[in-house]
Amino acid sequence: MQSAESTDNTTVPEQQAAPEQQAAPEQVSVDPNDINAKTLTQLNTLMEESLQIYELEDQKTNVIDDLHNALQVITQFLSFSTSVHPGIFNLPSDSTITMLPNLKLIIKLSNGKTETKKFTDYPPEVITEIVEHVTPQLLELIQKQKSYLTEKITFLRTATKQLSTLSQLKENLPSIVPLDEES
Repeated sequence: MQSAESTDNTTVPEQQAAPEQQAAPEQVSVDPNDINAKTLTQLNTLMEESLQIYELEDQKTNVIDDLHNALQVITQFLSFSTSVHPGIFNLPSDSTITMLPNLKLIIKLSNGKTETKKFTDYPPEVITEIVEHVTPQLLELIQKQKSYLTEKITFLRTATKQLSTLSQLKENLPSIVPLDEES
């Protein structure tokens, strides 16, 4: 009998332990301090990440302003206007966009409407595309301007040299006394 009792005793604790083990995952003891700590940590992370986004936005604005100012120095000095592809602005191909030397964009739509926008009004993606599109045009205009100026400077140097030669000839000529002074 003892053996039956011992088997009963061993089976009873196992049966009693089994329901507790199954119930334990369903009943998780929650420490409110742990939840609050986790939430506070997440809030701190949220604040830090938000500040980084703010700083990046500020840097973006500064970089766009610096790019605008540097490009404007070039375009205003040379008085260059360039065309900008309308696809950059998701406009129909029969629209025309001209970037003026002050970097304002004149947008003429196919329906005849015209609007003026500032270079800095656009997001970085559009500004990047504008710069990629106008840079080759600006380089071509600069090359033409250099050729023109080189040609004009060469002409002026040649003319100056010829006039200097004439001036030297005048100095080497014997002085001619006017007829009025001989009498």
